[in-house]
Amino acid sequence: MNYKFPIAVRLCRLAFSALLPGLFGLSVFGQSIPNAAVPPDEGVENKAGVASQVPVAKSPEVLEQEAYFVEQVLPLLEQNCFECHSHVHNDSSGELMLDSLAAMLRGGTRGAALVPSDSANSLLWRALTHTDSDLQMPPSARLSDNQVAVFERWIQGGAHVPDAMRGMEATDGQAAAKLGENHWAYQPPQRWQATGVASDGSIDEIIQLGLKSQSLSMSPAADRRTLAVRLSYDLIGLPPSLEEIAAVEQDPRADEQVLSELIDRLLASEHFGERWARYWMDVSRYADTKGYVFQEDREYPGAYQYRDWLINAFNQDMPYDQFVTKQLAADLVSPSDAQSDLPALGFLTLGRRFLNNKLDIIDDRLDVVSRGLMGMTLGCARCHDHKYDPISQADYYAMSGVFLNTDEPGGEPWPHRLKDSEESRESFILVRGSPGNRGDKVDRRFVTFLAPEEKVFAEGSGRVELAREITAADNPLTARVMANRIWLRLTGSSLVESPSDLGTRCPPPAQLALLDHLATSFVDEGWSVKGLIRRIALSKTYQQQSLDRAEASAIDPENVFYWRMNRRRLDFEAFRDTLLARGKLLDPTVRGPSQKIDGTALMRRRTVYAYIDRQNLPSVFRTFDFASPDTHNSQRALTSVPQQGLFVLNSTFVTQVAEELGKQASQQELAEVSHGDSHTHATADTATDKDTNRRNQVQGLFRSILARDASAQELQLAAEFLSQADVSPTIGTQARWVCGFGKFNPDTKTLESFQPLPTFTDGRWQASRKFPDDALGYLLLSAEGGHVGRDLEHAAVRRWIAPRDGVIVIRGKLKHEAAEGDGVRGSILLSNAGPIDASNVPLGEWIAKQEEQRTGVKATNVRAGDTIDFVADCIGSDSHDSFHWTVRVQYTDGAGETFVSKDGLPTPQLAPLDRWSQLAQILLATNELAYVD
Repeated sequence: MNYKFPIAVRLCRLAFSALLPGLFGLSVFGQSIPNAAVPPDEGVENKAGVASQVPVAKSPEVLEQEAYFVEQVLPLLEQNCFECHSHVHNDSSGELMLDSLAAMLRGGTRGAALVPSDSANSLLWRALTHTDSDLQMPPSARLSDNQVAVFERWIQGGAHVPDAMRGMEATDGQAAAKLGENHWAYQPPQRWQATGVASDGSIDEIIQLGLKSQSLSMSPAADRRTLAVRLSYDLIGLPPSLEEIAAVEQDPRADEQVLSELIDRLLASEHFGERWARYWMDVSRYADTKGYVFQEDREYPGAYQYRDWLINAFNQDMPYDQFVTKQLAADLVSPSDAQSDLPALGFLTLGRRFLNNKLDIIDDRLDVVSRGLMGMTLGCARCHDHKYDPISQADYYAMSGVFLNTDEPGGEPWPHRLKDSEESRESFILVRGSPGNRGDKVDRRFVTFLAPEEKVFAEGSGRVELAREITAADNPLTARVMANRIWLRLTGSSLVESPSDLGTRCPPPAQLALLDHLATSFVDEGWSVKGLIRRIALSKTYQQQSLDRAEASAIDPENVFYWRMNRRRLDFEAFRDTLLARGKLLDPTVRGPSQKIDGTALMRRRTVYAYIDRQNLPSVFRTFDFASPDTHNSQRALTSVPQQGLFVLNSTFVTQVAEELGKQASQQELAEVSHGDSHTHATADTATDKDTNRRNQVQGLFRSILARDASAQELQLAAEFLSQADVSPTIGTQARWVCGFGKFNPDTKTLESFQPLPTFTDGRWQASRKFPDDALGYLLLSAEGGHVGRDLEHAAVRRWIAPRDGVIVIRGKLKHEAAEGDGVRGSILLSNAGPIDASNVPLGEWIAKQEEQRTGVKATNVRAGDTIDFVADCIGSDSHDSFHWTVRVQYTDGAGETFVSKDGLPTPQLAPLDRWSQLAQILLATNELAYVD
């Protein structure tokens, strides 16, 4: 369930931070707030949408006890108890919840946890004192005497809590249904009756009425340049070029006509589908791998075809009801088109595999369907009736039966297909979610509170009927959820507090009329995603400036009423794509297989095509708040951490972009120098010409990266930087390990030649970017091992260079696993650097075939600069000759220095950036490039 357990905590603190200073002159949590913070007629509006009235009838003693709970007891509960005993964990330990008074009074399997004014008979206090051997909490360690005394004083004082912590929660499905009867999200969306106040009669009119109620007004319209950039990022996820911006700015027609035409052009772009498919991939928890599956193949072969289907669907503006239906039942709804639409089933099939636990896979699919499409936390009813929403456990297993009767046949043309099972499988309620504890049988059907007639699904598995119920005209959730998602992507803020949970814990949005208007318009216009985007983008609300206004911010600091446009930072995909586009490195090809973006080789495709490894998500994704592919995501976190800046300053990717931009500027400089050298005589204007050329070059760099001219001050600063930039090479320490290949003579046991491998990519050294290489075949070396070359002239060689004189010992393991092939031979050779007796000494030889060999060498004298070569060759054939060989070289004297091959894999030493590339990197690191406005 998408439930934040500190919600009651926030309510308590909200209420008491506003209330107590006025009543007692207290400062709660170091914060003193005047009494005016609580409107006398409204009470405190909490995050659950419940007005907590000011408790004027309570005695000062009771209020003081409530304050004591907030200041002393609640922090201890948070730190020691809520992890196992709160509503964030539906299967709470012992069925005991401690985040509301009602839950404590009701208790768990042992009975009531709390008896007010009687600590001795309160199970909570007894557990904290550790007096009973079978009832000791927290189980890890007893609280201090002072902490236990805090609980005793609170209980003996009557166990008073603020109203927000009383927790009038539902205890069964019927009670939950009663609570949900009047919930705003379960009522049909209301159509807006336009009054003609605003020209578009809808979005702006609603916004203006809301602003007027707060004594606010809209911000002025943003300039054309800002809107051109904003629209380009929002609709296609790419920055406009300098020429495209100039065309919009210089168009003599009226703003409305120019912007309308720009919006239509962007909506028609094939890159539109790429941008909006990536948004949906967050919803559908897309990944190219299954996660942890033990020894099973981790890959989802052809997973990218689902992404390609999404791109096509958004580009074609597939009506959203069809879009939903095909992702649930493409194999059933349109047989004539089933072949091309089968990848749509990736919405269901590309989730985690949970070690192929069928019930967990079904739960994951129910979650992505219910939260992703309807904002309903159906998964909370897996073990018991939903505690807050009108969803019973029977509803969960009725819906579960749909996927219980769905099989995965696999095979072409789409390897992740679904089909209805040939024989009907009955679904039973699993008591407390336990597969071994069956309850009543339930028929396949929709959730009762949305379909009270409880019509049984009779068409196969029921997936088609499920899709009909989700997209039905009388379903109040589906259109609201998608309309809100579109608004969120375009404005940067959600109209509802929790975009994927519109249940009773979600308060009515301040802009409910707007949400309903967007939802009804969405359906009225044929579920057109592009139509709704166009409507929003053409509104004055969307086209406002994003500049702060102090007087408006004081009234509405969170911009709930949209008195300005939200200033937004680029998400990871748009930021990375912008760097590629500005460096003229972007490959604009649409659709295709996934590619890894964290290797040393530059991946020029848009980031939407990045390979997503569910189990080993590259760190760059986590650094930039990428959505976890393990579960459905409604919106991404937004953090500002040092790693983001360090990525721009130090990553190979940004360096490659900066080098390309610097090269373009340098080539211009060289061309101008050559042109100057063609003159046969110097003139007094030579220096002036060079300054002019330099300014033009800097302007060219600003235009390429920031799509604008540099100011006079920026030109001066750039000139000073270019004259002072440090381009001296960095001096690094000598690598102790070198990866290469050479000619091995097994008769003389000598290495007759050696060459370092030239290419480092994806964490390994190989012959070239092409793999296998035309000359060296599958030859490679990684941290753990590698693959031999195709003959004895191309043996794989890992070389260690001795840093000093001394005595070493070598330990290692050579392993060959393939059942086929003739195995691999490992040889260890000592080559002396100085003029001593032996120049090439064999230290050992082993052959491994479907086995592991220990490769140890006893004490050996080495001098500084000597090399130890670990040679792996194919013996006769290089077929199936992958190997693992890790070694440890250790000095036996002094500090016993140790060198481990898998920890010492060398990486390329990058050459320092030239002055133009350094200037380019500075511009790439600016906030101006990282923000939409």
